[in-house]
Amino acid sequence: MKKLFLLMFSFLLLLCGCSKRHSFIKADSAKNLKVGFVFNGSINDNGFCQAKNAGRFELEKYGIKTLYAENVPETEVSKAVFVELVKQGCKIIFAVGEGYKEYVFNIAEKFPGVKFIYDGGRETSYNVSCFSEKMYEGRYLAGIVAGLNTTSNKIGYVAAFNTPEYIRSINAFTFGVKAVNPDAEVYVRWINSGYNPMEENYKAEELVNFGCDLLVQHVNSVNLHYFAKSKGVYLIGNNYPVTKIAPDYYLTSVCVDWNSFVIEQVKLYVEGKWQSGFYWKGMNSGCVYLSRLSEHCAPGSAGKVEEAENKILSGQLNIFKGPLYDDRGFLRLKENEAMNDDALWNMDWFVAGVKVYRF
Repeated sequence: MKKLFLLMFSFLLLLCGCSKRHSFIKADSAKNLKVGFVFNGSINDNGFCQAKNAGRFELEKYGIKTLYAENVPETEVSKAVFVELVKQGCKIIFAVGEGYKEYVFNIAEKFPGVKFIYDGGRETSYNVSCFSEKMYEGRYLAGIVAGLNTTSNKIGYVAAFNTPEYIRSINAFTFGVKAVNPDAEVYVRWINSGYNPMEENYKAEELVNFGCDLLVQHVNSVNLHYFAKSKGVYLIGNNYPVTKIAPDYYLTSVCVDWNSFVIEQVKLYVEGKWQSGFYWKGMNSGCVYLSRLSEHCAPGSAGKVEEAENKILSGQLNIFKGPLYDDRGFLRLKENEAMNDDALWNMDWFVAGVKVYRF
């Protein structure tokens, strides 16, 4: 057990924030507050964890102490990390990884005075909240970029898992593509893992050999940036804007900004107003955005993206609104019928224009 703790807490660092405090968080109440973070990857991964870690940095700007552990497996091992954070005095703990859900609930039951917030789920309890981003809204905008930039009309999409989170994003992306290029189609390949560079290369190679001249990264690693550079094909990234790896082929990224949510949750705790709940936030909250388009994007891309973004933010554009047919020709939504959040959360079918079979 000692070896286990030493292994896990070789990643655990105690970071003290700056002395500057902003007025909307009560200085006295937050004075001795500690907030913990558990990450399923590296906080410098140029992706998912680095984007979420920005929220921790934001807390430190308010003078709040944070502790974190990175590269923590989403297994039973993580329970020891959560317990140690509690022992270190953390009153709020953010679990960055959907795979932690089971272990968060197990630990939370034993420490009712601590608030837990995990990423990527929907189930809650009296001291457990969960949070997800409506990434599909950003994916729709990315689809517009892809549709305008492909010349072969074949777009390769490398995705981690065949689950609703990825399916609704792929569907929204395809709608964005079709909005500007009705002839283009989206070819999906699964790697069945959040991180598997070798499998990513294999699937991406298959897509490029099939004629795809643009790749979409919907996995946690940045490996596809290197692959795109080696093959001379354009790339749309995921979670975090990484421009330096393949600057001549990078177009944009669908990004997440956790900062406002983290600050909101801590503020509620400090004010004694924290309540558990399910949070699913999109572009109108600032939690989802499309990064700045590179100079390699086709002329007119920025204007089309801005137009669509304004319509989404104003409510003029509902991405999933009928009439809507799936990839087998079945009517899924009638004229003017809109899909609610429950249906979106559990989406398990593809829209016309998505190709998921082997070539």
